[in-house]
Amino acid sequence: MDYIREALDKANVSLDKTRPAGNVRSISAPLSAVGEARSVSPLAAAWTPRKVELDARHLERNRLVSFSMNDPAHVPFNLLRTRVRAVMATNGWKSIGITSPTPGCGKTMVGLNLAVSLARSEGLRSVLVDLDLKRPAVASTLGVKSSATVSEVLAGKAAPGDCFVQVVDGLVAGLGGGHVRESSELLSGPRAKELLDFISVHLAPDVVVFDMPPMGASDDVLTFLPSIDGTLLVAAAGQTSIAEIDTCEQQIAQHGHFMGVVLNKAEVRTKDYYY
Repeated sequence: MDYIREALDKANVSLDKTRPAGNVRSISAPLSAVGEARSVSPLAAAWTPRKVELDARHLERNRLVSFSMNDPAHVPFNLLRTRVRAVMATNGWKSIGITSPTPGCGKTMVGLNLAVSLARSEGLRSVLVDLDLKRPAVASTLGVKSSATVSEVLAGKAAPGDCFVQVVDGLVAGLGGGHVRESSELLSGPRAKELLDFISVHLAPDVVVFDMPPMGASDDVLTFLPSIDGTLLVAAAGQTSIAEIDTCEQQIAQHGHFMGVVLNKAEVRTKDYYY
């Protein structure tokens, strides 16, 4: 428990010292500002992603609690959604990256639950893109497939729309697959910009969530950070050290905007929730 308190204290300090004053604690813009007055290109109506069927039992096994909301563990993701929307509205941001110091922290699970929680907001369009090109997990976690993968799109072997499927109303996911050796080269290549342009024009999202690889695994995150408005770091209670959080925080702050730390795998008792 002391370790968890220490990590949470560290996260709160990180939010204050790495972001401009007022971005987190003094939020003046209303939450409804996200998604208002957007202009949608006519091209957006000309293409619709294929809708996939989800297996509720598969989602439950993979801890995707934001879908059914039967598990009280979905509440922290709703709280995270509210804070993320507020920060993004204040700064005029539309995209965030989700990463972790090391593998096994649960960043994909956090990113998916956050994306679903965001999509549940009335009138808000969300897109989740699997950019962990070395170990993609969004498709397997959801239990669905697309006609092509994100890495194939970035390599010029498929059209951008081929990797996207509609998961639920308000949420479209770009699915990955396989293992790519030259991942950072693809993320910095011309096809990456084409993919981002496709998302902006054809999907017209209010929020884009990028599931990035762990920072200690490659230079992929640092390569793509200039293309992301803000970045969340997922740490695992009892696994991630304060030194690892410090290192990642400094690297993200040097190349982009550090939004804070999400502490995953912390034990929360059901009776802690008021219902």
